Amino acid sequence: MKKNISSNMLLILFMVISAQISVGQEHLKIVSYNVLYGLKKDSINIDRFINFTKDWNPDVIAFEEMNGYTQKTLEQLGQQIKHDYALQSKEDGFPVAITSKYPLVNFRKVTENMWHSYIYAKIKGIHFFVIHFSPFNYQKRLKEVADVLAQAKEIPENEPILIMGDFNSLDASDQENYDDKVLVGMLGNEVKHEHIRNLNNGQIDYSVLGKLKDAGFIDTYRLLHQNFESTVPTFKDGNGHIKQSDTGVPKRIDFIWANARAAKMVVKSGVIKNEFTHYISDHYPTYVELDLKK
Repeated sequence: MKKNISSNMLLILFMVISAQISVGQEHLKIVSYNVLYGLKKDSINIDRFINFTKDWNPDVIAFEEMNGYTQKTLEQLGQQIKHDYALQSKEDGFPVAITSKYPLVNFRKVTENMWHSYIYAKIKGIHFFVIHFSPFNYQKRLKEVADVLAQAKEIPENEPILIMGDFNSLDASDQENYDDKVLVGMLGNEVKHEHIRNLNNGQIDYSVLGKLKDAGFIDTYRLLHQNFESTVPTFKDGNGHIKQSDTGVPKRIDFIWANARAAKMVVKSGVIKNEFTHYISDHYPTYVELDLKK
């Protein structure tokens, strides 16, 4: 009899501890992904993307380059990946979008003064900004980041904020990985194309992401990692063709930035490179996992 009571008490104790652990570990998995011209609207590639989401199971996905999608077709894609909530910034050009397992609160779609656009939404108490900055001019990017930061400044400092997407900008923390090949390549583009002005007085520009740092935002990748990990190139080129290798100059232009409050919640971060993401886009996705109880 005593043995049965002891066993029952141990079982109850185990259940209580398990419940406490479960309550204390409410996590949110977030992926930001430039998917290259709306996954090229290619059925094989869309299946590849859906399999990636099944494997990774993110709670929220921020998309860049959702070309060809509408709000309705985005919602249909959301249903396929078990995200009941979806929002797209616009239907022309290069839209950004967001899908989620949880409701989007107080969302906003901003196209004014942006090369592409950005989205703001609040999900599970986290303030999200999904951006895609100009690929051609660092001065335009400086204006874009100023606009996003101005809105972020309206949010109380004690609330978690994430700014994510394709920044088309390089970070000073990676500069030792950018040799003369990077500078020569960028200079060559400026010589060939008058509309491309990404160099700052003939040098690689780090000022755009510097504005985020000045505003107190933290690179969630660097928060947990010291090694360099590129987000471009992949095994797919910019036209959507599969390559034999990931040839090209490695750069990190896709980021998830967190304010001080959100940074305290980060438990995982990184760049996702696997059998799916090698071939989905010309960018690799970035991710962050938050512990909402921290």
